[in-house]
Amino acid sequence: MRPPFYLVVFLAGMLTALLSVESFGQATITYAQLNGTVQDASGRVLPKASVLLRSLDTNQTYKSVTNDAGFYVVPNLPPGRYEEVVEYSGLGKYTNSGIVLSVGQTATVNLTLKLATVRETVEVTTEVPPVEPTRTELSQVIDTKQIESLPISGRLFTDFALLTPGVATGRTSLQSTITEFEVTRVSFGGMRDLSNIVTVDGADTINTVTGSQRATPPQEAVSEFRVVNNNFGAEYGRALGGIVNIVTKSGTNTLHGSVYEYLQSSATDSRSLLQPRSQVFALRQNQFGGTLGGPIRKDRTFLFMNYEGQRRGESECGEGRNGHRSRRPEYPQNERQRLRNCQTRSPAEQPEPAVRALQRRGRPRPASACG
Repeated sequence: MRPPFYLVVFLAGMLTALLSVESFGQATITYAQLNGTVQDASGRVLPKASVLLRSLDTNQTYKSVTNDAGFYVVPNLPPGRYEEVVEYSGLGKYTNSGIVLSVGQTATVNLTLKLATVRETVEVTTEVPPVEPTRTELSQVIDTKQIESLPISGRLFTDFALLTPGVATGRTSLQSTITEFEVTRVSFGGMRDLSNIVTVDGADTINTVTGSQRATPPQEAVSEFRVVNNNFGAEYGRALGGIVNIVTKSGTNTLHGSVYEYLQSSATDSRSLLQPRSQVFALRQNQFGGTLGGPIRKDRTFLFMNYEGQRRGESECGEGRNGHRSRRPEYPQNERQRLRNCQTRSPAEQPEPAVRALQRRGRPRPASACG
């Protein structure tokens, strides 16, 4: 018996609503929030003041109005540069163009409006204070400038999380036998490296089978990320250790792109202090790709894309005669003598006919001193 059509439609609607709420909850941790209090020069709060926030990269606008206590909140702001404009009847127009918001930040900017003549505008350029008085978490933001300028081997940007106090490399050998070799396992405050949460644009990227993080986006596609040590809010979820909140780049009204190539070779690298001088190690690693971002429809729709390829080859070679490299392994003196003796056995030491018959049939030969 087929279920009624209205029941199918109802269940589909409920499922869509639940998935939408979960997706929105995940995405909110990547957004920033701006709040503050608007008052006049005498310190009295200004209710019903108009607050307009405009993105300097995409020209998108966000509006808010102060309440009876003069407090305003502008939530769900993508990280980036903003211009804030505040207007109140009888007072001058206030414009602040120096606001920069980072991933997961709750910034507080209090404003003071002064008496002004007709059409007078007060323009200021101030930075958002780094202290977030409305939050109790301990966190640190690794911004775009640090990601691009700090040196790192392999271009695995999540290694920058190790710069945060209390963060160290986890002990992979004590965890699951199924590991993600492309990533670095991170431990927060001595906790197991399986107790963390790593999100990319609000989506959980933890492997549910192993408990470790999956491969992260290429470094060139990452805008910034926040490392939260402890005391984080309930919006982050189930983490017992720490949180790495990653935000990727986005297209803007300006067309921009990049092409890159990173080469690591043993021909230019110095020998490790722990590597024996007689042991030669060959390494060739290439990481190459490009990015492209810009508007599809100005002020409305944007595009950003990235491609990265990696080629890696490494081998360990011995050192032959006269210092030349050789693929043949070098045996110790006693091992070479044993092999030489096995290769020059006398007729009396040759295998018995029964052993030779077994060898012809494909069966293994009984073990001997010569292997």
